[in-house]
Amino acid sequence: MRTPPETPESPLGEPEEDAGEPVSIRRIQVFNLVLTAAGTLAGLAVSRRFGLGILLGGLVMAANFKVMAAVLQSVFGKGSTNPVNIGLYWAKFAGLMLLVGVLVVKFRVDPIGLLCGLGAIFVAITAEAVFRLIGW
Repeated sequence: MRTPPETPESPLGEPEEDAGEPVSIRRIQVFNLVLTAAGTLAGLAVSRRFGLGILLGGLVMAANFKVMAAVLQSVFGKGSTNPVNIGLYWAKFAGLMLLVGVLVVKFRVDPIGLLCGLGAIFVAITAEAVFRLIGW
């Protein structure tokens, strides 16, 4: 008769297999900037306003991602949830929403282009996850 394992099997693999390198924040940032540049060039083929929207969206999210990574590392890296750090996270979020609103309303940035640029970071994060899964 077979005895059951002491720990349940993980659907994502054994813990030893999952304990590889941490996610590369730097690779995500670089890939985001490459996607933003490629998207900007493609967007310029549509219109100057659309290409500018992609560029600004990508740059806004690149800055947002860098700040978010620093804030989250300070919150979770030290093992304490300092209310000031949590407040900074929400202030950053509110500032991001204000900046996007000002870009669209005041500076008339193309909203679809801006959304495309804002979405580049999610493609970069997904690509990093896939790279980790396949062992790159």
